[in-house]
Amino acid sequence: MEGKETFITPSAINAMLTSGQNVSIGDDFVVSRQRNPNSIPAFGHPLRINCYMAVFCSSGSISCMLNMNEYTLSSGMLMVITPGNIVRITSPDLEQALSNASFTFIAVSVDYLANSNFDFNGFFSEAMTILQNPCISVANSEIHVLTDYVDLIYHLVGTTAKYVRESVSAILSSVFYQFASYVDDYLRVEHPDTRTDSSRSRRMFEDFMKLVKDNHHAERMVGFYADKLCVTPKYLSKVVKDVSGRSAPEWIDGFVIMSAKSMLKYSDMTVKEIANELNFPNQSFFSKFFKNQTGFTPNEYREE
Repeated sequence: MEGKETFITPSAINAMLTSGQNVSIGDDFVVSRQRNPNSIPAFGHPLRINCYMAVFCSSGSISCMLNMNEYTLSSGMLMVITPGNIVRITSPDLEQALSNASFTFIAVSVDYLANSNFDFNGFFSEAMTILQNPCISVANSEIHVLTDYVDLIYHLVGTTAKYVRESVSAILSSVFYQFASYVDDYLRVEHPDTRTDSSRSRRMFEDFMKLVKDNHHAERMVGFYADKLCVTPKYLSKVVKDVSGRSAPEWIDGFVIMSAKSMLKYSDMTVKEIANELNFPNQSFFSKFFKNQTGFTPNEYREE
């Protein structure tokens, strides 16, 4: 994949989740039940996701970072991840965290759901922006519904029926409709004021984060993002610091580093190609930046 960052797709996730019970069709989707998993540590390095992904925790808990924010996914909670986001596991004692953990992973390619009339990316991007914590609690009745859906997918994939791929597509569309309903209910009950955009500063910060997620490969200057938001760099910097406790450059550099780590671990790009992809003037400048941020040279991190 010369000159291109590696994005994680359902088939790549299927290859990483080696310890559980998986069903999949090519790069269309993977559904995986993991109990006391030993393969999740593969997610310890940043992964840039290029699919719709949902993770449900039925027991235990695990800490993870979505983009540059850290969350805890614990029993009875659901996390939905949309394409373009960067995720990695951050639990300090991962082996202990996984000893009593059970998770269900669902990863579906963008193309596989392309014929659906539901705007998955539009809804979830908006919802995840509003949610300060994308790990939401799921009621027992909702868990039973999701379990039935997953059981049906396992049964279908195990048959020789002619239209298995099409049938599973319809079921997965229904599953994500359910996720959308859970998120909407959660917002209505837990955050009724967020839909009225009560905080201009919070909304500006979220808009800034969207821009950084989409543009950090090419733009690292605060001025670029301030121009997009029609404010001065000084004002944007103050808003970002006040809302998040981190400076705007820290957020931008954090995204750049996570993308660099993902490319170093999951692509065959050279360090020079990665430097070009991230719009650094040369490999030397990128290497110095990477070591200053991580304590490792790019090659040391790749070999770690």
